[in-house]
Amino acid sequence: MNSLHMDKTSSEHSLWQQFRLNAMRLIYFGVGLVMVVMAAFYFTDQKFIGASALLLTGLAFLVAGYIYRDKLAPQWLNFLFICALGLLVSISMRQTGVLGVYWMYPVLAMVFFMFDKAIFVLVIMLIYALFAAVTYWFLPFDYAWRIALSMLVLIGVGAVFLILMARLQRNLDQATATDTLTGCYNRDHLADLLQQAITKAIRRKQPLSVMVLDLDSFQSVNDKYGYMFGDRVLQETVSRIRQTVGDKAIIVRSRGAEFTVLLAGTSLNEAAEIGSEVLNRIRHEPFSVKTMMTTVTASAGVAQHKPGQSWDEVLEAADAAMGKAKTQGRNRLKIAQ
Repeated sequence: MNSLHMDKTSSEHSLWQQFRLNAMRLIYFGVGLVMVVMAAFYFTDQKFIGASALLLTGLAFLVAGYIYRDKLAPQWLNFLFICALGLLVSISMRQTGVLGVYWMYPVLAMVFFMFDKAIFVLVIMLIYALFAAVTYWFLPFDYAWRIALSMLVLIGVGAVFLILMARLQRNLDQATATDTLTGCYNRDHLADLLQQAITKAIRRKQPLSVMVLDLDSFQSVNDKYGYMFGDRVLQETVSRIRQTVGDKAIIVRSRGAEFTVLLAGTSLNEAAEIGSEVLNRIRHEPFSVKTMMTTVTASAGVAQHKPGQSWDEVLEAADAAMGKAKTQGRNRLKIAQ
């Protein structure tokens, strides 16, 4: 178990966060370059005030794109950018009428990538209210209501896109977090799950115990009956563990035929009783697939998290207890001292 390296780096992103980061790079640099080019045209037309406003805003986007090229910018900065763009669009609509409307749609589209879900709805409604008010103020009513309706359609399409992305992210998270054969969490998430369980136990002032269980001589089962039978034994083992520990316990397939069970709110003595019951279910109930049948035993070790222990220390204690059960004849449970 000491060879288990599961620490995640801070550079890892979820699918949606990584997608947002890439989109924001394009937005910052794209908007910045477009505004700098527009500022140059304004300067040639001797529209110095408008050119200066565009140049400063464009440079601000380029600087932000460079500074936040590897991480998402803070929400307040994005809000300032959206307000600045909204102001420029409003001025454009006042000066050019309906031609200025075209700049509203890319600004609305940016909002879908610039803000977290927690404040997205508030920001998009504020921006919509601003543009709707400006549209009704500067354009004839016959234009204004059509434009307002088209903005709502854009917001609706964007909202559907966000919902689909969130659903895709949940499915991917579940697929990467679970072992496809047994449905347990896989070993890559053990460190995070155990650290979260420890933090929660400390906050709630509740005990936390860990059980490490390994099927005895499991390779011989694969050799004698085949790997399909062995896979069925693993699936049935997880089913028996779940029947004993309940839905609240977290089961992780650590490796091969070894499982780690996180028992929140469970003392060491209670964990030992649970572990003994699991071993009884495994040893006394034969595993069968069609005409093939065999009995399997398991060895287990349990440990309770102690104040000041890190996640790897309590895990190592449970693993060492399981190793002692193996060396003393298998088919038994040992309690970490």
